Amino acid sequence: MGRIGELAALVAELRDGEGPGETAIPGLYLSRYTATSAPRHTVDRAVLCVVAQGAKCVLVNDARYVYDPETYLVLSLDLPLLGQIVEATPERPCLGVAVELDFAEIGALIVEAELPPSDPRSERGVFKSPLDAELLDAVIRYVGLLRRPAEIAVLAPLVRREIFYRLLLGEQSGLLRRMRAGSGQVQRIAAGLEWLKRNATRPIRMEELAREVNMSPSTMHAWFKAVTHMSPLQFQKQLRLQEARRILMSEPADAATASQRVGYESPSQFSREYRRLFGVPPLRDVGRLRAG
Repeated sequence: MGRIGELAALVAELRDGEGPGETAIPGLYLSRYTATSAPRHTVDRAVLCVVAQGAKCVLVNDARYVYDPETYLVLSLDLPLLGQIVEATPERPCLGVAVELDFAEIGALIVEAELPPSDPRSERGVFKSPLDAELLDAVIRYVGLLRRPAEIAVLAPLVRREIFYRLLLGEQSGLLRRMRAGSGQVQRIAAGLEWLKRNATRPIRMEELAREVNMSPSTMHAWFKAVTHMSPLQFQKQLRLQEARRILMSEPADAATASQRVGYESPSQFSREYRRLFGVPPLRDVGRLRAG
């Protein structure tokens, strides 16, 4: 069966519902999908993703990442993205593990291990790497603790720490290593992302954002694009449209009201950009989602 088969058996045993589910270990999620899916828009958290069986795909703006049992994916920033299940059947479901990243703990590990400076070429906010035996072993032991609840409080923090350490040793861990470098460009971009989230519904000038992150507008724009695969304005637009979609789904609001609440002055511009992102006009999209 092999070690990846062992992980698949664990997830199949411990996750009997469809989709992702929380576990008794905070920040550890198991997922099961019995069918492929259309691309789904979301704003995902910083997380390590491992597929034990099947395959998934993530699209961040114009960058596409397909990962399977031979690879793992790291989202090291909270980014708007498209997620899709690309290989799954009822007989052989897609089985996955997700571990939330704790950057305070990662930062402490960087200092303690005295890790060397990262390669600037590897500082993407999303990266895919081969799943090596050491990281796979740690993930198996982490998930296996769910079988022994009495051991979780003592052992889960130790195994999670090992998982983070293995990630830092990976060939594309550059951005993870810089997330806690006090004056680093990557940390400034991370701060810029948080600032944009807090101010997503109001007009933003790039000079204002550049001042917030203490960078020149041209440098800020270049680093933002390199780390996130999108410009600041594209990031803000996706946040706005995601929030408008949430409003339309969960509240008795029409498209004009939703567009105004997320910062659009022109309902027609909102409808055009909504259709460009989600494929159909707002109300038709919401009707399709509710029917689904």
